[in-house]
Amino acid sequence: MKTFHLQFILSFTTALVVIAPMACDQSAPTPTKSAMNSALPQGLFVTQEPAGAIGVLKVRQSAKAGDHVAMIGRIGGSENPFVSNRAVFTMVDVSVKTCLEMGDAAHCPTPADYCCEDSSALAKAMASVTIADKTGKPLPISLAADGSLKPLMWIAVEGTLQPTDGGAFIVNADHIYKMPNDPLASKLK
Repeated sequence: MKTFHLQFILSFTTALVVIAPMACDQSAPTPTKSAMNSALPQGLFVTQEPAGAIGVLKVRQSAKAGDHVAMIGRIGGSENPFVSNRAVFTMVDVSVKTCLEMGDAAHCPTPADYCCEDSSALAKAMASVTIADKTGKPLPISLAADGSLKPLMWIAVEGTLQPTDGGAFIVNADHIYKMPNDPLASKLK
């Protein structure tokens, strides 16, 4: 009887080891640009800078959960500042310099990670931005997929500061404005 149970367990485990990767290996289709745009809230991208927009650092110093905020910064803070399959990205205060701005881009293949900056100072100058559904959960799409937003893009975000545990700074965006005359635009890929 023990042999039968052992054989059954081994057979079942082997089946899981073989079948599970095949099920997980099926990748979801990449959304098209029109599908992405239809999934985003109407009026998310605006053509006028939000009134009173200030840097991420100043917003972090003065805002509290539930406040309506308008902040300016660059998309970045990590090698890939966009969360895959979620409408979430990070942005950094414009006072924090990238290797591109420091003239030291030769050793930095991913300047959006701000590798030339002290990591603790960088963390204090960052904010997470989400585009959420009506229940407050981030939309299940990647904002980098259609190319409308790119690492190191200079933007202004208007939205509501979310209550969080552990010191995270998350803004649920109502509007995103792409800042004109970006001094880094010619250096961005």
